[in-house]
Amino acid sequence: MISTLSVSQSGLNAAKTAVENVSNNIANENTPGYKKRVVQVSELSQMDSQFAGRGVGVDGVYRITSQYMYDKLISENSKVSYYDKLSSMLGSVESIFKETIDSGFTADLNRYYQSVENLRANPSSQVYKTALQNQGKILVESLQNLYSGVETQQANEKKGLYANVDGVNSILKEIGSINEKIQKYGENNDLLDKRDQLELELSGYVDVTVSRDSGYYELKIGGETAISGNTNVRTLEVKEEETLQKDKFTLVDSSVNPSIVYDALKNNNDATFSSKTYNNGDIVTYKLNNESEVSVIMGEPITMDWDGDGSVTTEAVTNSNLTRALVYRINSNPNMKDSITAYNGDYSIDANGDKVTKNTQDNYLRIESNAGGIVNKFDGRISIQKFDDLGTPISEEARESIYRNESQSTDPESKVYISIYDKGISAKSGIIKAQVENLSSDSPNNKFQVYFDKLDAFAQTLGDITDKYIKTGTDTYIYGEAASDESLGVINSVGLFSGSSIKTLKFNDSMVNELTQEKLDYLATMQWNNDLSYDGKGQNITNSKQKASLSEFFRDLRVTVSADKESVNFLKDTQAGVKMSIKSSYDQLTKVDKDNEMLDLIKFQAAYTANAKIITAIDEMLQTLLGLKR
Repeated sequence: MISTLSVSQSGLNAAKTAVENVSNNIANENTPGYKKRVVQVSELSQMDSQFAGRGVGVDGVYRITSQYMYDKLISENSKVSYYDKLSSMLGSVESIFKETIDSGFTADLNRYYQSVENLRANPSSQVYKTALQNQGKILVESLQNLYSGVETQQANEKKGLYANVDGVNSILKEIGSINEKIQKYGENNDLLDKRDQLELELSGYVDVTVSRDSGYYELKIGGETAISGNTNVRTLEVKEEETLQKDKFTLVDSSVNPSIVYDALKNNNDATFSSKTYNNGDIVTYKLNNESEVSVIMGEPITMDWDGDGSVTTEAVTNSNLTRALVYRINSNPNMKDSITAYNGDYSIDANGDKVTKNTQDNYLRIESNAGGIVNKFDGRISIQKFDDLGTPISEEARESIYRNESQSTDPESKVYISIYDKGISAKSGIIKAQVENLSSDSPNNKFQVYFDKLDAFAQTLGDITDKYIKTGTDTYIYGEAASDESLGVINSVGLFSGSSIKTLKFNDSMVNELTQEKLDYLATMQWNNDLSYDGKGQNITNSKQKASLSEFFRDLRVTVSADKESVNFLKDTQAGVKMSIKSSYDQLTKVDKDNEMLDLIKFQAAYTANAKIITAIDEMLQTLLGLKR
């Protein structure tokens, strides 16, 4: 009978624990990260009892979870966060390009065209000249405002990246602290719930994989270990690297191994690489950003250090020293020397960190930006004008342009990435992936850089076609830099816009007073011209990858921005649907269901009541036995 009392007491205690667990579940129904608890019980061993058991024991209170579904959830959450962040970024850029009928760049461009037409109809009108001067300045300002708006958005994302990395490191340290407590006190449901919640939060920033085999905890970000051995926490860092732009005006004989490098100034671009010959009076010009230029005239005397030995002498420019002369002129020009430096071929770095030219004699022209990064990108072109002995331009091969060697040169880059212990990692998803890939100029997924490049291309083409032209017919022209490569006709200089990028673009209002009827007729054709080139090397229509009018090109840019956002929104919605499906199934398994809890409450209350009645019956039986003894 005493044994029966003990059995009932165990049932009473088990039912009491189960009721308390139900109460705790209901109380934490809305607690973030809380997972439903269940009481696990088992029969107490019968030991020496032959007929009845010894009751029930509470083995513990456990969380309801599915590790597989949870790992899938954090994976999909990371993907959704990536598209959500990308959508937000593109939405901000899209708002920069929003226009109305009366406002925006398109309206400014149309007003500029109208001011050209007005002046064309009355070239002597000072009112119309002033209007064109104003509209030209407004057009440049409007274009530059678009660029600076995108720049501001990109700068905000860089600040956000640093803040997000700090947030990641804070989460990692908190997980490490929880692991220390688990390691010291054993697994605790509350601590495990909190760790899960932190892992889910972390997956919004970066892709996360977690291993928990045999009590060994390891968390990886981008495939690299961030937490190992439960408590060994490694933090993330933001790294920034910038490279210089290097333009090499070379020709390479690929048939020779190793390749022989020729000076493009003095060799023809053909299989023989035969030497060019310049006559006295021929002009070699280097133009920077379609704005500043320096020239070397064959035969002119130049006083400089020709041999690199510190001695200054005066020599005439010849075919043998042309490269040295051009290097000197570039580096001496006050408008160029702050942004670029010219070198006579390759150089070495001395003990003081200075760049020393390896060969003092002519090698080839090498020009570098004085500062790294895509912001310091520049455009340099070499044009050659040839004359006969009488000073008359030669009709055949009179003009040509020399561009940098695309394979030998290096474009500027701004690289941003995250690292762990100085080891670069590549995030596969999450907010940080969206930010990093849109901050690195070399990233194929950098949307900001696409828009920067297109705006630069627009500015470069605008400056190009309003700089010079050759009239070949009633309404036909060779326009822009391509005119310097043609021997047909007289080159007409306009100079209305100058610059090869948004940052260098400017409107030269003084040139408005120099506009003749012929030049105005030429400028007017630009609003209808739909085969302009935007490839960055003048108007090379034959090999151009994209041909469009200025209006069409800008419209396509706006469409590109909107299309990018719509595409990302579609992917975001699709991914969100996948995440929601997994989360719904996971929540159904792990979340507290109040109706089910009430059913459990009734069940455990009934068990408690039944065990209490047995105890009452046993008590009455004991009282009866004690009464018989008396």
